[in-house]
Amino acid sequence: EQAVAALQAGAHALPEGAFTWRVESVATPGKVNAWNLFVHHFSNPQADCIFLMDADIRLDHPDTLGNMLCALVQDAQAAVSTDLPRKHIATKTHKSLADRLSLAVSGMTQAAPGQLTGQLYCARSPLLRRVHMPLGLLVEDGFLKQMLCSEMMRSPCDNRRVVRAPDASHVFEAYTGLKDIFFNQRRQQIGHAVYTFLRDYLQTHVGEKDAGEIIAENNARDPDWFCALIRARVKQRGRWVMYPGAFAVRWRRLRNLPRWRALLRLPVATAAFLLDVAVLVAANHRLRSGQLAGVWKDTKTKAL
Repeated sequence: EQAVAALQAGAHALPEGAFTWRVESVATPGKVNAWNLFVHHFSNPQADCIFLMDADIRLDHPDTLGNMLCALVQDAQAAVSTDLPRKHIATKTHKSLADRLSLAVSGMTQAAPGQLTGQLYCARSPLLRRVHMPLGLLVEDGFLKQMLCSEMMRSPCDNRRVVRAPDASHVFEAYTGLKDIFFNQRRQQIGHAVYTFLRDYLQTHVGEKDAGEIIAENNARDPDWFCALIRARVKQRGRWVMYPGAFAVRWRRLRNLPRWRALLRLPVATAAFLLDVAVLVAANHRLRSGQLAGVWKDTKTKAL
């Protein structure tokens, strides 16, 4: 109730007639449930494009939203536009070693083609409304990109369908404490693992119905179907339930950099790989235990 009141107060402070708005109270918590409700029930059915944005970010460039919309509209093959996500520590005058390592790792990730972050994006409405998310999906970025760039799992993923707008960026609070970084990375790894369970399931079931239609029907029939799928896949996998190639992610990202820059980033990739080993072992243990309720740590943004 306090969060709703704060949103209403912020909206009332805007110039009168700037745009129409309303606040919806949702009984069931969780980003996936809120996403499904907003895209399929709350958003304007006449809208050509839809923005989705997390509440704990700050728009950096003043024309971010307008430039994202223009980038999407001007590229006929694009399905979704993004901006440049920037960690708040990038603006620090005196950066610690941990800050520099964190920013270097981000640079390696952002160099990969077709990067989409769930923090802020703009998508074409008709395509976005074909997407449905299953309850239990921990990290939606990779799933959403796959759906939008593969015609709902009917074709190979085409990274060209994600465009990054020029002069568009936002700032988010980065995890800086070792404990927070570890738990965030563990969540990301578990989230990607359960996404691969979903992807493999959909790829074997897509036929007359596309992936979005399959998920929508499963959600209506049994909201717990995806959690049941996770339990079944974990049971089948045995001792190691993480996705194939998990230990090679850092090295694959070096391929997206020029050779000289990849050599400079090699120490960073090595340090990140060593962290990945511990994170993946912990993620594997947590996923096998079936205790996923507390994987997403509740954090409060203080630096923005």
